[in-house]
Amino acid sequence: MIQYRKQTILFIITICIGLFQFTGCSLSDVVPEPESQPYSMIEKPYTDKAEIDNNSENIYKRTVAGTLKYIDDGDKAGLKKMLCKGLLDMKDTDAEIDALLDGFKGDITDTTYISGDLGARKTAQWSKTEAVACYESEFYVYTDKEIYYVKLDMCSVNDREAEGKDSVGVTRLHVTTLDKRYGMEVESGFEEGGSTEYIDKYTFGDGVTKDVNTKIVGVNCCSILSEYGNSDGYQVLNTGTVWSDNDVWKLTGTTDSIRLEDLKKIDYTDEAAVRKVFNNMEPYATSEGDTHCRLYNLADSDKKVHVYSDNFSDGDDNYKVKFVQIIDIAELYGKQDREYVYNYKD
Repeated sequence: MIQYRKQTILFIITICIGLFQFTGCSLSDVVPEPESQPYSMIEKPYTDKAEIDNNSENIYKRTVAGTLKYIDDGDKAGLKKMLCKGLLDMKDTDAEIDALLDGFKGDITDTTYISGDLGARKTAQWSKTEAVACYESEFYVYTDKEIYYVKLDMCSVNDREAEGKDSVGVTRLHVTTLDKRYGMEVESGFEEGGSTEYIDKYTFGDGVTKDVNTKIVGVNCCSILSEYGNSDGYQVLNTGTVWSDNDVWKLTGTTDSIRLEDLKKIDYTDEAAVRKVFNNMEPYATSEGDTHCRLYNLADSDKKVHVYSDNFSDGDDNYKVKFVQIIDIAELYGKQDREYVYNYKD
């Protein structure tokens, strides 16, 4: 009898699974999966901010996918459908949209990972109960001609009820090439107690500066920015220890290489020995705005040696290697097969 009941239960479960699959549903439709995905894997993109439902799943990713589709098509009218009312009401918004679309080159092939609906501000800054649900993230976009850095913020619940739905939709959209992104600095023009509209000054790695109109809508600092150059000589690499670490690295073009056997022979407690190896070799790439991350070629391999330390300066007494790892930089983080040669523990 017990065996018969087990068989009956198994049969019912099998039938349920079959019906579930037949109806086209999947577990991901029932239980939202918050993990990040590249652009090519995002389903059900929004075509208008009016479609945004704070009770649905993948709000941020679907907003990003819809926005990128309009940028890819060069569709100004479509892109404006994704922008919040507060942003559209700003002065010079039309001119900024034109500049962004006119300078964007190529057809989008894919992106680095785009964040799931994680880390959102669930309530307004002035309230512990009023819903806001603002999502902020950044990622890199690949086209068949360029690589772009994109910063996109959006809000799925209005946080300025008194003046209509000012904040629902994309609140900030910044697109730059990697050479402009590298070493970029921002000086905010916002002053406490001042106007809600002000000018932020952006200084790019090549010394070019640009004033950007900014407006506070609810808890969002709304703005559109585009600045284009050429991404040749720069590369987006997954060299961190979590999926979200997509760093811009400046390539050096070196042919120097390190053998794995030599890496394993280094006494990493002897800082002089570490300096002797790494400070005398030209790195394959250096990281964005820092000197403590370097990539070296691994001899007889397509993989790279990723070295992270406190500092690479010869005269720094606090120099200490944090970790050395072998990494396949051509793969997304989730597919990388990493080998740690050395991992420093405090």
